[in-house]
Amino acid sequence: MKREVQQLSAAKVACEYPLTDLVEGWYFKVDEVSAGVYRVDGTDLWGRRVSYTGLDPDEALARCKKDALKMVR
Repeated sequence: MKREVQQLSAAKVACEYPLTDLVEGWYFKVDEVSAGVYRVDGTDLWGRRVSYTGLDPDEALARCKKDALKMVR
């Protein structure tokens, strides 16, 4: 049986994922998980997620944005 998906609150998501306006409808955050290692996570209001871990936070963010754009299409 399929589970019903409910849209998340934009205000609640924006608190946890402060980077907005990079991809329409998506929210991102960047965390340094170890010395010089960055993890970027992104989500939309329907709970779809993207993430990438790497040494360059800008590259990690670019990859997540690219994956989010693929989901939007």
